[in-house]
Amino acid sequence: MADFGHAAIGNRYSGPIIMILNTGPRRHRILPLLDGFGVMCLCVLCSEITIRYLVSKDPDGNRQLSVLNRTFYLKPFRMPVNRVNAILEEYRLGQSYLMYDATLGWVPRPLSTSTNGLYHANGDGVRRPMTDVDTLSKKNGLRIVLLGDSYTHGDEVSFEHTWGSYLEKKLANAGIQADVINLGTPGYGMDQAYLRWKSVGTTFSPDLVIFGFQPENVKRNINMLRMLYHKPSRMPLSKPRFVRAGGRLQSINIPTVSPKELPHIYADVEGWQNRQYEYYYHPANYEDHIWLKSILVAAAIAVVEQVSAGEKESVFYAIENEPSRLALAILNEFKSDVERRGAAFLVAAFIPKWNFHNVSEARPFPYHALLEAVKTQYDTVETAEQLYAEAKETNLDELFSGEHYSAKANEIIARVLAEAIAQRYRTMQRSPITELARKTAAQPASFAQ
Repeated sequence: MADFGHAAIGNRYSGPIIMILNTGPRRHRILPLLDGFGVMCLCVLCSEITIRYLVSKDPDGNRQLSVLNRTFYLKPFRMPVNRVNAILEEYRLGQSYLMYDATLGWVPRPLSTSTNGLYHANGDGVRRPMTDVDTLSKKNGLRIVLLGDSYTHGDEVSFEHTWGSYLEKKLANAGIQADVINLGTPGYGMDQAYLRWKSVGTTFSPDLVIFGFQPENVKRNINMLRMLYHKPSRMPLSKPRFVRAGGRLQSINIPTVSPKELPHIYADVEGWQNRQYEYYYHPANYEDHIWLKSILVAAAIAVVEQVSAGEKESVFYAIENEPSRLALAILNEFKSDVERRGAAFLVAAFIPKWNFHNVSEARPFPYHALLEAVKTQYDTVETAEQLYAEAKETNLDELFSGEHYSAKANEIIARVLAEAIAQRYRTMQRSPITELARKTAAQPASFAQ
């Protein structure tokens, strides 16, 4: 009995003892995993707390993260109703350099000066020095109208340092008297530049029209509410838009939304009759999801989407796709109308700051095929290679003043264009330029700085 009892006791405790001994190695494997998981959770928590301090909000609750000179906008987006109302108040009080226009969306306000003092529009709404009242001189010479966006307008430099001002001086130094009329307007798409020609430019009866082609404007052509396309924009007004229909251009959103109605449109884009034509409105971007409560997750999504958007640029600009086809259709109508009115049409191709590294690194632009098509179909003067050639020995940053061309860059552009105009004097047959060339006493001379 004693042996049986002893064995029973041994049997009773031998099982658990053996089990504990057998789980030892497994515990050694699990514990590091638990430790690693805990560390990971702690890192995620710390990252979430840290990134929340880096995120800012605008008056509408839109969140943005600025890191390494880049800004990421976090979903879900909110309609900028409060921002629109605040900026529109400046327009209502007449305190803005730009004003509402039913056809064009916005135009320079006649007899106005920008808050930074750099820009002044005379009584014709033409950018001029503050001392100039008249747009045209009384001299019988070449009349040139410039049309385009902020690169033509000359944003971030004074009037004297715009390429339009330099062009007039360089032509005069070569014996060609010219009036250069700058109708470039900040934020314009190609469609607005064309419509500004039809509504204002034609009244000056020019001999030559120069259109400043900045390829990013292709994106503006398919946009109507600026703040949906370019979130940091301070342009609350809507713009007109063209669509291709039956081989012709059909206008949409003309008259443009009045300032009084704009806050209601932004507040209820779904109910807007032109919503289907707004390329940059995607309802899914405004949907709130539980995972977007995490700033870290929202930021990760924003970074991935911004990187992938850059990779899709070449697809967007593909010559067979609608954005580029629409751009070429607008250019064709533009050129046809200019020539129908007896003027010559010249395209000046500008490369924006954010694509200029493609020049320095000898890489193709995402819009390479479109640019080649423009050069093939229209009389075009390129400026990027000349700018790079003259700046690479010093500092490429000297080409820019903020996001736009500097005085140095604008002077180079003016020289390139002046040389191109002089060449056309000598080669064009009985064009408006040639006819006026015969009236000038001197032959085109050197355009050196």
